[in-house]
Amino acid sequence: MDRLFTVVLLTLAAIFVDRVEAGVSIIVNLGEYATAEAAGHDEANVDWLDDDPRDDAICTEAFAAMELQKHLRVLTGREDDFAIVDDGKIPEGELIVVGSPANNAAAERFASKLSVSLKQLEELGPEGYRIKTGEIDGRRATLIAGGGRVGTLYGAYDLLHRMGCRWFSPAEFDADVPSENGDRRLKHQGASPRFQWNPSFDVVERPSFSLRGFHAVEKRETPEFILWMARNRLNFWTVYVHDQALLRKLGIQMSCGGHLLQWLFMHADAPYPYDHRKFVGDEGNPQDPYAIGEDYRGDADGDGRLSYFEAHPEWYPLLDGRRITGVDRLQSRSVNFCTSNPDAMAEFTGNILRSFCEGDYRPFDGNGDDGYGIKKHAQAIGEGIFRGADAINLWMLDVGRWCECEKCKALGTPTDRNLLVVHHFDRAVKRARREGRLARPIRIVFMAYSDVVEPPSRPLPEDFDYESCTAAFFPIGRCYVHNFDDPACDMNSTYRRQLDGWTADPARHYRGKVLIGEYYNVSRFDCLPGCFMHVMAHDIPHYYGLGARQFHYMHATTGRWGTKSLTNYQMARQLWDVETDCEALWADYFTRRYGPASTTMRRFYESLEKMFCNLEALKARRRPRFTYSLDQGIKPLFPSPHLQYSREPGVESKGPTLREMVAHGEDCRKLIDEAMAIVAQRGQSHFRGGTESPGNVVSAAKIGTAPVDRIRARLAEDERVFTYAELTLRYYDQCARAYQLAWAGGKEDARKHYEEARRVAELLRKDTWSIGLTYTYNNQTQNAFDATRAKGALEKLKKLLAAP
Repeated sequence: MDRLFTVVLLTLAAIFVDRVEAGVSIIVNLGEYATAEAAGHDEANVDWLDDDPRDDAICTEAFAAMELQKHLRVLTGREDDFAIVDDGKIPEGELIVVGSPANNAAAERFASKLSVSLKQLEELGPEGYRIKTGEIDGRRATLIAGGGRVGTLYGAYDLLHRMGCRWFSPAEFDADVPSENGDRRLKHQGASPRFQWNPSFDVVERPSFSLRGFHAVEKRETPEFILWMARNRLNFWTVYVHDQALLRKLGIQMSCGGHLLQWLFMHADAPYPYDHRKFVGDEGNPQDPYAIGEDYRGDADGDGRLSYFEAHPEWYPLLDGRRITGVDRLQSRSVNFCTSNPDAMAEFTGNILRSFCEGDYRPFDGNGDDGYGIKKHAQAIGEGIFRGADAINLWMLDVGRWCECEKCKALGTPTDRNLLVVHHFDRAVKRARREGRLARPIRIVFMAYSDVVEPPSRPLPEDFDYESCTAAFFPIGRCYVHNFDDPACDMNSTYRRQLDGWTADPARHYRGKVLIGEYYNVSRFDCLPGCFMHVMAHDIPHYYGLGARQFHYMHATTGRWGTKSLTNYQMARQLWDVETDCEALWADYFTRRYGPASTTMRRFYESLEKMFCNLEALKARRRPRFTYSLDQGIKPLFPSPHLQYSREPGVESKGPTLREMVAHGEDCRKLIDEAMAIVAQRGQSHFRGGTESPGNVVSAAKIGTAPVDRIRARLAEDERVFTYAELTLRYYDQCARAYQLAWAGGKEDARKHYEEARRVAELLRKDTWSIGLTYTYNNQTQNAFDATRAKGALEKLKKLLAAP
């Protein structure tokens, strides 16, 4: 089974001692660099895209050595120990060897004596690794060697994790390194350090999921967020970043593309880039490689230039008997280009490939229409940002319709046609590689979503490359009240059938890889602190069992996580090891993150999960939806059987009602206030930590973690995020009560709830913090009141409650 295995872990690395240990050296290949700092921070000068991996390995593995040195010094209190030494100068004494026999002379010398071979490492893949301790020539050596440089980095972080280090979020206060302040206190008192370095590792690891991370489309990362990803062995983000070299160093793959490809690379209004044989005024353009179509009508709008659509109407969709431009800000009016037209396909794929190969393509910027951030995407692509991408999201228009010409209809269903676009683009990529235009492979991720979510109805082309092309299954609008495969959930039942059609149906036509794209912070959730701990514990192994080996979720925030820290941390642990014991993980998380308030905060998270498990029905993508009804003041306010206002005889509510959600929120408020009081009353500077599993290096009785100020900071952020959630639900509840009372003739009582809704709305309007650091989506959401997506309710209620 393709998952990680920990073969044997026999280590007690955190033992109270009174002696001072002998020095330990960290051995790594520094190449031509004088120091590890110079090598590990020189990523900007490494050519990450060439065919020579040596400089890549030197940079990444030197950084791994620096991370080990930094944290081992803190763990042991030995601030002058763990010197980093080049592999060409192996000193006496104990060693930590960082790197594989392929690029580290010390590893080449010692690996066989530790029964580790280069072949074994290569079989683990580029992210797998060995950690092995043994006695060699009278001294102890610990080898951290990956199947590739990234595996070595992950091995370093795993060793630190086993010694008790945790990084629950990118925030500084969420880095939990045992004895950090305790050792300093002991040292000032003249006492011996609390921990010793006493390793005895025999570990073999490789990831369950090959792709692990987040889908994003904007420059909004921070160095702290990217480092958090690496420390938790996540490897997927967007190409739209400020520092691609940093992500390369840390093994994070970058994707480009998305729903805007037709806007950027073949927009109907974009200037036609060739010298059209029947148009005067474009003679400075390259020769036109395409034949003139029968529908050519010249400069139809008389603006003195020729657009793509004017040059080739036949490239664009036929709808209701006429050719139209296709792309539109309104999804309901968006129609994909004519994919049966070979010239249209050639131009579309050729323009995208040029952005990968030459990096000088200048996309259409929307002529001032920046509804989907066209300008910033066009600018970034024009600056060559696609040249750094490892994968492209080759997606058609978001929930777009498809051309109705006879040739297109003959190609099959939308899914069938979509797969032909993928096949065409993949062949173009391979041709570019043969021609020497492209030096590296490009992975293609296509959608199984919305209009193309159904499995293909006919065989794929015989040469369809399942290695380079992956189906991304997106169950947008799924229910989180129920597990994905719960047969009792009608909201998820269609998705279950469709996913089985891609992965499990014996008669299926698609036989390739599947990526699961989840929605733990889909745009409509607007950063509300949903908790998915039990759903994830069930669903991720279920997806794995269906054959999915890639996983991400959309629109993760890059900071200000609060309780969302568990979602992201748990996801990282489960994606690395699909058999993660989540009960043990939760015990470790709550004990380590909250100290004496751990039991209270466990209850808080469980109440929070109940409070927002019905978040999809509350802020649904699908219509009819509650927030739309509330915003417009239309009946019924609660159109979904998954969400009702309260339990009523004869009225079905398959999920928690709004009143039950409010009640769970009231429980949460009591619990977080209790937790903050517990921590405030404790005067001690440290709390005891816990363990994630019985096999861990560090035991609860032997580590001191989480100074009071850090736990207070964590709780303060949790409380601030929760207050946003609490106020949002109160606004919904007060508006709903006001509507219902007014419609029933009780306007006087309705006005009381209306006034309370107005008060809460003002508090939400002042909150611009909670909805930051996530997908901006045309900057429609400026504050927490915007994020309710029901601002119109106040105006509707004002009119409804006006005196006759």
